[in-house]
Amino acid sequence: MIGGKEKRMRRLTQQFVFQRVYDMASMVEACLEDEKSLAELDWEDPELLRGITNFSRVSLLHRYIYAMIAVEHRYEYRKNADLYEESPEMIQGVEDQLRAYTVPFLPYQQYEPSISADNAQSREEYPFHRWFLSQETAFEELWEKLTDETFYLLFGNRAFLLRFNQTVANYIQRGAVTIPKEHLDDTGRIRRVYLPAWVRDAVYFRDHGRCVLCQVDLSGLLSADRVDHFDHMVALSACGVNDPSNIQLVCESCNLRKGNQTAITGVRYPPWWQE
Repeated sequence: MIGGKEKRMRRLTQQFVFQRVYDMASMVEACLEDEKSLAELDWEDPELLRGITNFSRVSLLHRYIYAMIAVEHRYEYRKNADLYEESPEMIQGVEDQLRAYTVPFLPYQQYEPSISADNAQSREEYPFHRWFLSQETAFEELWEKLTDETFYLLFGNRAFLLRFNQTVANYIQRGAVTIPKEHLDDTGRIRRVYLPAWVRDAVYFRDHGRCVLCQVDLSGLLSADRVDHFDHMVALSACGVNDPSNIQLVCESCNLRKGNQTAITGVRYPPWWQE
């Protein structure tokens, strides 16, 4: 009989495959170098706007990762459709990834295109690209799974999170995003809201119960006189957002010194073991 603790552990863990996910993480980081990549997000989507003002489990970072993965793959499969036609092992690699993530799909060999490669007049008419378009729902499911795994990697990289949120803040400050007035305070910035327990738990776990700036222990195990604060890396007053990726654990002293205008995080991480 499975005990209560084991059942809880099963709910709290998720099996990841990590097929080319490190490549995806690197690609997302590279995309962030261009602020215009944020335009790939649907900033008029009410769910996205509610998410950046009231915290959402489908974070803004999730949405950005998915958008970059989708754009990258759609471009790759359209531009290089002829290369896939000439290299069956490349198609096999695509199918192997779908199988690794248990995504149902129609194998390429079973697909019967209405236009042959010999008569193709554009890359869109190559059988491989037409097969991809016919299986787009399967690929979207695959991209969602890749997004979860890529998020897992990037959420642990506070230096990246700071850069991501600074880029988002700059994008918002330029007026590229229209946020409904009901979510804004008197200064025109996103209003501060209650921080959900699930965000606190995730950030506390990621930051190992320590202030990310001075590394003081905030767990209460070593000292009972420390007060933990959950801080916006990029302050709301500086066009920051209420997104899990923008929250970090700091002590009271560091939070007061940081202030509202300084966007900063810690880049030190405790080692798994001492030499």
